[in-house]
Amino acid sequence: MTPLLWLLFIGLPLFVVFIIVENIVAKRKKLQIYTLSDSVTNFSCGLLERIFDLFFSVIVLFGFNYIHENIAPFKIELSVFSWIIGLLATDFIAYWFHRLSHEINFLWAAHIVHHQSEELNLTTVFRVSFLAVVFRAFFFVWLAFAGFDVFTIVTTIVFLGAYQFFTHSRLIGKLGVFEKFLITPSHHRVHHGRNAKYMDRNYGHIFIIWDRLFGTFSEEEEEPDYGITSGFEEANAYSATFSYWKNLFIRAKRTKRFSDKIKVFLKGPKWTPPDVDHLPNNFKVDSNGNRIAYKINLEKEKRYYVLFSVLITAFSFIGMLIVKTNLGPETSLEALISNRIILAFVGIIIISIYAHSQIIENKKYAAIVDGFRLVSIITLTFFGFATTSIFNWLFPLMCVYSILMAIWLIKINLRPKRTLEHV
Repeated sequence: MTPLLWLLFIGLPLFVVFIIVENIVAKRKKLQIYTLSDSVTNFSCGLLERIFDLFFSVIVLFGFNYIHENIAPFKIELSVFSWIIGLLATDFIAYWFHRLSHEINFLWAAHIVHHQSEELNLTTVFRVSFLAVVFRAFFFVWLAFAGFDVFTIVTTIVFLGAYQFFTHSRLIGKLGVFEKFLITPSHHRVHHGRNAKYMDRNYGHIFIIWDRLFGTFSEEEEEPDYGITSGFEEANAYSATFSYWKNLFIRAKRTKRFSDKIKVFLKGPKWTPPDVDHLPNNFKVDSNGNRIAYKINLEKEKRYYVLFSVLITAFSFIGMLIVKTNLGPETSLEALISNRIILAFVGIIIISIYAHSQIIENKKYAAIVDGFRLVSIITLTFFGFATTSIFNWLFPLMCVYSILMAIWLIKINLRPKRTLEHV
């Protein structure tokens, strides 16, 4: 088994265990920090990002390696010391990428996805836009120009990403002396706050020293209110990804001056052309004008249905990673695109992400959409696995699963529909 597969089979179960433990501890403290709809949306955004990166990373890593081997003025020999220096460089670049993603609208359009949720928990780390993958590459490419090899670049970025899992906890308090030089959950809670005093603070990923050095540090005084100031009330990962892009293009179209059309994308989120107002907020208020928290309360049976639906989506993602890993690190983009099994998994995931959101939001045609998902699972399983040795048991299994889920879906759909609740 390759190191990447070991990481997959050890890392993913650990993430699941940590999430379960956090949820149990939160309930004992009488805190509700998880909702099924929010968690599914977080994972759905993450799946879209990982699918895109599966293909895009082939191009990026080829480019990084080419720069390191042929363009970089010198090469940094790999050692423990050079790796630590690489980690510091990665964190420094990540700070500026993160900060500029809050200060430039076209970057914010990708990063806003991570801030849309009004919850903060370990699943929030997965809520990222696949478009951020493209922008991120233009920042981290400088590590290759500086002489760092692909192994150092990839492993430091992976380490940085893994560390984020720890910083997205609401349950871990302040950590004493570590607060002075590391990004802690307390520091990162500030970053996710929509309160005026916490806005645009604490951009660091691993080390807080950059925020202290460049004047963007704020201490957590009380737990923030999470989410974005304009609000976002959908469980659809596709809407989450493109909502702010839509906002930018609408305002760019409405403004009359050509220079302002460009500035809409290059200025910060607070700016709008003089002749165009910001679009209306996307949240509800009570009779006193106070913002109402957005939560989708699903009845018990529908929650179980969503969980069993998401299970196949998760297994498809794991299967896709296993197939990609077994193809080897030198796999070409052409080999990925022509691999029927990978395409089958990608198709199932992309369709399922949309279908899950329709069921969660109780949309008018949700049953039809999810029925299409179930048919697609059977069709794509046949497409991807018809010539493989596991087809004889996998295809019947997927047929049985889809038929049973279709019966369950019909049962749920025949019941009176409940409206979404804001609490």
